[in-house]
Amino acid sequence: MDRHESEHIEYAPFEVEEHLSGVLALCEAAGWESFRQSSDLARRSLTAPGVCTMVALRGRDVIGFAQMQGDGVLQAHLSLIAVAEGFRREGVGRRLVEEAALRCGARRVDLISSRESEAFYESFAHRSRAGFRIYPSSEEGEAG
Repeated sequence: MDRHESEHIEYAPFEVEEHLSGVLALCEAAGWESFRQSSDLARRSLTAPGVCTMVALRGRDVIGFAQMQGDGVLQAHLSLIAVAEGFRREGVGRRLVEEAALRCGARRVDLISSRESEAFYESFAHRSRAGFRIYPSSEEGEAG
């Protein structure tokens, strides 16, 4: 039996008032700097036009989130995904990707990944491509 099987996990669209602090806590745990600099920056990024941000909730606790941008018809880009350590490898990340893609209208999703997360993305039907994260302004080159 899965250790969280008896605990209901709900997947829902991101709501600033209800979920921002939980999302920020996940970003901090992951060591991502961008959102830690400003909760207003995080709020604007997670709710921008064309962005689909989904959260995974156990009760009122945010245990995961995914941020995706899409054109609403065909393609999307997965920008961020994080799952609380105690809920990894239990299908939460997969479900977040699927829910975000559905809400974005995406039939395909592009992303960049760390080496550590490659096995997760390889578990989806996929094609591997080379990619880059560029920083058009040199001052934007911080991690996260």
